[in-house]
Amino acid sequence: MSRLSPVYIERRSEPRSACSLPARVYYGQGLRMFADGLIRDISTSGAKIEVPSIYKLPPRFVLLHLQAGVALDVVLKWRRGDLAGMAFERQHILTETDDPRLADVKKAWQGLQPNAPAARGPGMIG
Repeated sequence: MSRLSPVYIERRSEPRSACSLPARVYYGQGLRMFADGLIRDISTSGAKIEVPSIYKLPPRFVLLHLQAGVALDVVLKWRRGDLAGMAFERQHILTETDDPRLADVKKAWQGLQPNAPAARGPGMIG
């Protein structure tokens, strides 16, 4: 006897594109807490990300899209294991924003760029 596949009803207002892009979520007071993950699909209105479930995401947080240089204010819509779906509320282009709330996010993004100078710790020469 064969089993029927579940029927999924698409509730998104627009289709999302599958991808695997590095991202970071920022949350907590002053956006001081963060977790690295991957954007698994994205559209202009939302995304699905993969972030280890040990990180408890709040109802609202900032998603840093590393490749695009964009910080997005998001609303968490669902969470299942390591996956989370969200809707975008506002987009901040990091090369153009001077929002003080995002200063540390912007600084982290700049430091994570492939051509960024390597961090130097104590005892390092250079």
